[in-house]
Amino acid sequence: MNPATPFQWLTSIFRLHRDPPPWREIPLLLLKCSIWGFLVGPFMAIFFMALSGKNPLLLFQSPAVLLWVACTGVVWALSFYILCGLGSRWVRSLIPGYPPSIVGTLLVVYNMIASSLAFAVAITINTRLGGGVVHFEVPFFWQMLVIDGLIGGILALVISAFLKLKLQVERTQHELSRKAIETARAQALALQSQINPHFFFNTLNSISALVDDDPDAAKQMIGRLADMFRYTLGCTHNESVGLDQELQFVRDYLAIEQARFRRRLRVKLPIESVSDIRVPGLILQPLVENAVKHGIARSIEGGTVSIEVERVDGGTRISVRNTADHAAAPATLYKTGHALENIRARLRLFTGRQDPLQIVWNAEFTEFSFEI
Repeated sequence: MNPATPFQWLTSIFRLHRDPPPWREIPLLLLKCSIWGFLVGPFMAIFFMALSGKNPLLLFQSPAVLLWVACTGVVWALSFYILCGLGSRWVRSLIPGYPPSIVGTLLVVYNMIASSLAFAVAITINTRLGGGVVHFEVPFFWQMLVIDGLIGGILALVISAFLKLKLQVERTQHELSRKAIETARAQALALQSQINPHFFFNTLNSISALVDDDPDAAKQMIGRLADMFRYTLGCTHNESVGLDQELQFVRDYLAIEQARFRRRLRVKLPIESVSDIRVPGLILQPLVENAVKHGIARSIEGGTVSIEVERVDGGTRISVRNTADHAAAPATLYKTGHALENIRARLRLFTGRQDPLQIVWNAEFTEFSFEI
């Protein structure tokens, strides 16, 4: 056997642990503590005898006295280990998740009371060892014990009141947060549902324009519209969708518009997969529709509608651009009930930003963008 193994086994009791030990391990821990107390007891006696001016060699005149001081060491070790060591681990297990400052204060208060109690228990037991032959006199001991108890009790009451108040505040904040989330979710779904009739009326107008000119194309667009309708129904019940799904919906919509505008409408969409990005459902189509209606439709030469997805620090920037200048002053863009105001309100709820929709326009292009 390795000579260091018994020593390591014995010193393992001093390892720091945060959780209380299983009940089956407690007897072994108490045995280790008792051995330490038995070994350290004589050295403690020598130290205190030398401190009081007595001859430490008197301890070695009788084996009974030496055994007695070893037993007193066991009592001291067990008293402090049970009440302070194991007790602190048990107290810590009752207050998980609290800030370190609160946990530290509670442990200080507990150990103040526990150490006084351990001292009293050890003194009481040791005075009765050996039939009461040995007697201790500790000046002002009981007065100090009472004062420690009073201070610890007052601190415990103050801290418990603080913790109770803290829990009440946390519950209130959690309830307010839950209600705020539910309200925001309801607002977002209500705003999203407003997009559906607006979108379908405009899309049906686009299809109706094809009925006389190209009946076959109109039939294909009606089938595509049915697929889009299924998507919008699913979006209405979800807080967010994958950006890949939203882009596919825009592709279907632009296919309908391309059948109407022919070569006048050119499209540029992302190719790479962006399924990991979540956006509010039907957030891009109104921006694309706005670009087609106010940009491409008014230009004889037509133009390009492009969507770009750019990874930025901490998020993703999504932009919808068309090669035409059609923007107006923000005050005229954001009108109650209009699609752009709807988009801005939904992005506020989704991103938490007060002004989430950015606009850039000049003689060459108009761009709407937002970050997720």
